[in-house]
Amino acid sequence: MSTENATLLSGGQNELPNMDDLERDKGEKKSRIFLSVMMIAQLLIGFGVAVAVYKLGSTEKYDRKIAAVKGEDMQWAYLAAVVFTRLVAWVNLYPMVYKARLMQFDSGNLRANMYIYKTPAGQPVLLDEGPEVGKYNRANRSLTHFTEWAAAMCVAFLMVAYCFPVPAFVLTIVYALGRVLHQIGYAAKGYGGHAKGFMLNSIANSTMEGFLLLVALKGFDIM
Repeated sequence: MSTENATLLSGGQNELPNMDDLERDKGEKKSRIFLSVMMIAQLLIGFGVAVAVYKLGSTEKYDRKIAAVKGEDMQWAYLAAVVFTRLVAWVNLYPMVYKARLMQFDSGNLRANMYIYKTPAGQPVLLDEGPEVGKYNRANRSLTHFTEWAAAMCVAFLMVAYCFPVPAFVLTIVYALGRVLHQIGYAAKGYGGHAKGFMLNSIANSTMEGFLLLVALKGFDIM
């Protein structure tokens, strides 16, 4: 392989940021606060959207389906699905607490590293960020991100679609579009380029969870 081609394929940051204990502690504290807020805010935002769709849409049809769910005591299953989808969020967000002790928010493509390995000599082994290899690595990182969150979306869709079929279809389209934009943006532009796709997929996911909570609360006559 020529030197020019080798340079094209390989390159990028190969060291972790030099952070002192104060920076690590500060980063961890911010991440713990972010984790706590997101665990609640995502569900509340999704619930708000779900309630708006319920009230502005075919409310009578929705109520008939929800009544059927309640008639079989399936509101418990919907509540269990809320617990499960929040679990998926937790296990995905929690590693950020320790990520903040290793890298900064503005560390760019370094943040795409899911694992940090080291050589026998103790040198960190990080993802290659070269122009070509970097795109490949980040495209696959986006794929992994999808698999990390997909279980929540699948569970929510299968249950929400019974009571809210059209909204479930629309949210699935939004989710799919978000995932495509996430992967294209991450691969082509690097860390930060996936933001628009991430927002779309997060809104769709959170709203699905909101519908789950809505059915559960109405099934228990809480609203």
